[in-house]
Amino acid sequence: MTAILRKASAAVSGSVAVTGTWEGVERSAWRGLFSLGAGAAVFVIAMIPLQAALFIVSPPPATAAEYFDLFQDRPLLGLLDLDLLLILDYLVMIPLYVALYAVIRPVAPAWALLALILGLFALVLYVVSREATFSMWMLSNDYAAATDAGDRAAIRAAGVTLLTLYNGGTFATSYLLGALSTLVFSAALLRHKIFGTLPGRLGLVTGLTMLIPPNVGQAGLVLSMLSLLPTAAWLALLSAHLFRLGRDTAAP
Repeated sequence: MTAILRKASAAVSGSVAVTGTWEGVERSAWRGLFSLGAGAAVFVIAMIPLQAALFIVSPPPATAAEYFDLFQDRPLLGLLDLDLLLILDYLVMIPLYVALYAVIRPVAPAWALLALILGLFALVLYVVSREATFSMWMLSNDYAAATDAGDRAAIRAAGVTLLTLYNGGTFATSYLLGALSTLVFSAALLRHKIFGTLPGRLGLVTGLTMLIPPNVGQAGLVLSMLSLLPTAAWLALLSAHLFRLGRDTAAP
């Protein structure tokens, strides 16, 4: 492990050595980032079984009117059924993306930057696609307060539009960009044997299982569920290596 860690970068600000050695680098400058990225991976791993259990125990409603009723009875459950936890997951992934970029940049700067950009764009598009998460709650209050049939019909139509956008092209694009980011990061990890070969191989498996978004029929939904297993294993390996890297870089 120590030998691998010595082969990551040439300089944070300066030229990048082809050999990927850490010589001449103030490695302790990255300590907090590596630890934060590792903690982010652990958080996402902890959320995976919780999200899966929530999906099984409380399947999301099928119609806008059912969502309105759910928000009036159990607003927190309504938010959770509209991916509140996944929004947190995506936001928490930011330090992990940056930590991976910092590790890969010295040996493959262009690919590290591409993977980081893909990951951040995936995050932004995902948050944009989740407009329904809080807007459906607001519409549910308007729906409950409305007394005119025409007003209620208009609010239902607005809810249907939000749910269409929720499961639409922006979400699918975000999912695909996340898959590509995972593939590029993992290919670079494997190519340069950063953290050995297992994290790179698992990351490639994870990325491949994410190439079909869950909103593309039953096959997409099944693949998205299956991708949780390699995702959890990949994140577990990354968190262990990043925690160790953070400790190792603490020394002068």
